[in-house]
Amino acid sequence: MPADPKDLARVLEMLPDPVVVVHQNGNIQWVNHAAVQFSGMQASELTRLSVFELLHPDDHALAAAAFASVKEKEVGRLIDVRIKDGKNRWRHCEIRGRSISAEDGDDLSIVIGIRDTADRQGLEFGSGDTDLLRALVHHATSLLIRLDEDGCITSANAELTRLLGYDLGIVSGEELFAFVHLSDQSAFRDAFTSINGSFSAPYTFRHAEGYEVVLDLSITDLRTDPLINGFVVSATNISDLKRTQAQLRDMADHDALTGVLNRRALLTQLDKLASESSDHDIMVLFCDLDGFKPVNDRFGHATGDEALIEVAHRIKRAIRPDDLVGRLGGDEFVVALPHSGPVLAKTIAARIREAIIKPIIVGGRVITIDVSIGISVTTGQPTTAQLLATADEAMYAVKQHRDSAKAAPV
Repeated sequence: MPADPKDLARVLEMLPDPVVVVHQNGNIQWVNHAAVQFSGMQASELTRLSVFELLHPDDHALAAAAFASVKEKEVGRLIDVRIKDGKNRWRHCEIRGRSISAEDGDDLSIVIGIRDTADRQGLEFGSGDTDLLRALVHHATSLLIRLDEDGCITSANAELTRLLGYDLGIVSGEELFAFVHLSDQSAFRDAFTSINGSFSAPYTFRHAEGYEVVLDLSITDLRTDPLINGFVVSATNISDLKRTQAQLRDMADHDALTGVLNRRALLTQLDKLASESSDHDIMVLFCDLDGFKPVNDRFGHATGDEALIEVAHRIKRAIRPDDLVGRLGGDEFVVALPHSGPVLAKTIAARIREAIIKPIIVGGRVITIDVSIGISVTTGQPTTAQLLATADEAMYAVKQHRDSAKAAPV
C-alpha cells in the first residue's frame, strides 16, 4: 500500500542531514529538523529567507546555474558550496537537488539534500585526505579542468561556473574548444593539436550570458599518467588586466584632449603606410584651423578646448572608417587616406571643410572656424617627412590664396 505523506514527512524530519525544499527562484519553502539545527534558526525564520542568503556570495553563481538546469536532469549534479551555520561560520557542504513539479505543472520546487563535509575531514594530507583536497580544489580561485584524450570536459571545479556561467553538469562531455571565442578558436585549435608537453597563452572565452572573458590558460598533456589519462587545464581570469592594458595603450596613442591619434602615434602610422605605399596610393591632408586663435583670446582656453574636441569629432565623421586622423599639435590636424587618389582626396577635404565651418555652440556661445587643407601629391614611395612636407606646402598655398582673395578690393 502507498506510504502516508505524513509518514514520509516524519522520515525526512528524522534524517541526520539537512533537507530543504526551495522554490525555483531560491525562496525556502520547507526545512527538516536537521536544517533547523544546522542553521540555528527556527523553521518559520528559514521559510522567510532565500537560500542565497545562507550561501557564500562566491557560490551564488554556482547555485543559480544548478537551479536553472536542474529541471533538465533526473537528479542534479553534486556540487560543493559554503553555507552559513548557526554560529555564523562558513561550512563546506555537498548539496544535490531534484526538481518536483506542482500538481498544476506551472510551478517548480527543488528538494535539496545537504551534507557537511567537515564530518569526513579528520586526516592529514599525507594520509590521503582526498575530501579535503577535493574541497580545496573545488573552491580554488583558479579554474581547473580535466579533459579526456579528445579534449572533452570530464570534470571541473566550481570556478568554471563562476567564471563562465555554465553549469558543470551541462558542459560535461563538451569540447573545451566549443567555449573559446570565435576570434581565438583557430589559435587555440592549432596550439592544442600540436601540444608538446604543455602550452600557455591568453584566450578569449564566451560567457554563458554572451560577453567575453579573457583567461590566462595553461594545458598540460598527461595522457601517459594512468590516473589522469588526459589533459589538465588551469586558468585565471585576466579580463580586467587586458582591459587596463588596452586603456593604457589607448592613452599612450591618443591625444588626451581630442581623442584622435597623438603626434607620436600618427607619425608611426604614417611610417607604416608610407612603407606600404608601393602597393597603393596614399594621400595626406594637412588641416590648419583658421580663426582659432581669436577664440582662445576672446573666450579663453577652456572654450577653445571644447571647440577643438568638436572639430576632431567632425573630422572623424567626415572621413572613411579606415582613414586615420591625428593631431600634430595646437590647431593642426592630419588625415591619412590609404587606398586613395587625388579626386577622392579632394572630395573628402571638401567634406571636412564643410563640416568644420558650421557654427560650433560652446556654453551658449556661437563660434565659427574655417580650415585650410593641403593635399600631398607625392608619387612613388615617399617618406613620412615628404608626405607631411608636401601637404604642409599645399596647405599654405590654400591659406595664401584665401587671404589674397579676402584682401582683394571689391
